Amino acid sequence: MKLVMYQFGERDYRLGAMKDEDLIIDLNYAYETHLTRKGEPRAKELAQALVPPNSVEFLHGGDRSWEAAQIALDAVSNFGLADLSSSKKRFIFQRSEVKLGAPVQNPLRIICLAHNYHDFIRETGQPIPPEPRIFAKYRNALCGPDDPIIYPKMTQCLGYEAELAFIVGKKGRNVLIEKAYNYVAGYMIFNDVSASDLTALDKQVVRGKTFDNFAPCGPYLVTKDEIDNPSNLNVKLWVNDRLLQNSNTRELIYDVPTLVSFLSRIFTLEPGDIIATGTPGGLAKDRKPPAYMQIGDICTIEISGLGRLSNKIVAEEDISF
Repeated sequence: MKLVMYQFGERDYRLGAMKDEDLIIDLNYAYETHLTRKGEPRAKELAQALVPPNSVEFLHGGDRSWEAAQIALDAVSNFGLADLSSSKKRFIFQRSEVKLGAPVQNPLRIICLAHNYHDFIRETGQPIPPEPRIFAKYRNALCGPDDPIIYPKMTQCLGYEAELAFIVGKKGRNVLIEKAYNYVAGYMIFNDVSASDLTALDKQVVRGKTFDNFAPCGPYLVTKDEIDNPSNLNVKLWVNDRLLQNSNTRELIYDVPTLVSFLSRIFTLEPGDIIATGTPGGLAKDRKPPAYMQIGDICTIEISGLGRLSNKIVAEEDISF
């Protein structure tokens, strides 16, 4: 299943599933319609409880929510054209009709890994971290495939970082490595956009990593059953037509199970937590000459089985509140 958060007309972002790369199914409304047709007297309330329109709330529902979402998807093939034209609770859309945001919105945490690829270590001469090196981004940085990357006026060195991210699917503390995948809901592409001059100046990464729209992700969250081995995925990044990162998650120093177990010994993992596993070599700041992104560029990331994420670089506007 490929989960999205979509926006249509006056609707706020709602949980959907992408089907055949061209259709978006609103899972909450589809499940409610399914229950109504079965004669369930509290169809709306049940749909809200089991398949809420928010991805983090949905993940908190666990197995029952996943089962209900699959029932909704399976039932869609039995719905008629009238369902396509229903104004209030229309639940089937063409991809071109909607805007896609970050597949997970308002997570409790966005945790990122630093220096976690062997090819990055070989390229830069950095020592291998004796334990995973982590830092955090804020939720304001999240954006989706239909959003731009905003070039802040505060920086002159806008960098890209192609990353595999996994999403926590259930609460966990002190998770054993051999049980780690039980706590993973799925995977998505993540771009750890960075203001490299500011991280160098500050000697830490908070300012340089968490401007608005500095965490593009998506285009969807792919459930773990669709990814056979997250430790063998090709990772590529282009700026315009120039291939700048080309690696494979085989190069990860600390893999997904190791990170689940490690992080769960620091804090209790919660459904919806986003863990970005780090970036391979080929960073803008490490190239000679540097290859920083410029206004008007398009940054595209492709990871095997997870689709393509493209975002245009736009100038920061003079907006005040």
